[in-house]
Amino acid sequence: MKQIIENIWHVGDSGCSVYAVDTESDEGLVLIDAGMDLDLIKGIEISGLKFEDIRHCILTHCHIDHTAACAGLAKSLPGIRFYAHALDAAPIEEPGHDGRTAAGWYGITYEPVSLYQSFDADTVLTFGSMDFHCLHIPGHTPGSIAVVVKTAGQKVLFGQDLHGPFSDDFLSNLADYRRSMDRLLTLEADILCEGHYGIFQPKERVRQFIEEHRERHLR
Repeated sequence: MKQIIENIWHVGDSGCSVYAVDTESDEGLVLIDAGMDLDLIKGIEISGLKFEDIRHCILTHCHIDHTAACAGLAKSLPGIRFYAHALDAAPIEEPGHDGRTAAGWYGITYEPVSLYQSFDADTVLTFGSMDFHCLHIPGHTPGSIAVVVKTAGQKVLFGQDLHGPFSDDFLSNLADYRRSMDRLLTLEADILCEGHYGIFQPKERVRQFIEEHRERHLR
């Protein structure tokens, strides 16, 4: 566990980076992705947060390295609510989408969970006094989203898998990806919490990371 900025924590890495946001309200903790290891998430206790205070989990896309722990969360925390874009909802909620979830890449079976809410456009989820701006950024998958939160005067971008990879199995689309990266550049985020490459700040480093990967996939 590592605190990134006020209210925001890097829980750790299990398949992907998992992040937690403390709403400091009755809405409790919000996870950005769940990764693959429930025990990792339970480890938030070592930083004084409470596992049972997790109320919400926003899934940035349907891949199993971001969602495998969801079933365990649902069993341990029956009231937890999951959110995702509608274009990635079927692989999250239904069995039999091993190509879409990348379960075949990992040689494991994905256990579906039900979404509390799926959305087909940009959406703002408000928990307590905090707004979670869910932005549709297709490319890596059709329903990939980024999440933007403002805290302590800083704009934090949760941009998981901005680096790719891309595959027909995922229904990836490079033209969509490039447009999505152009959109993220206009945000001028102060901090980027990426899914596999770590945390980048200040905004110049955020821009550099996005531009480097966008240009790589232009070639």
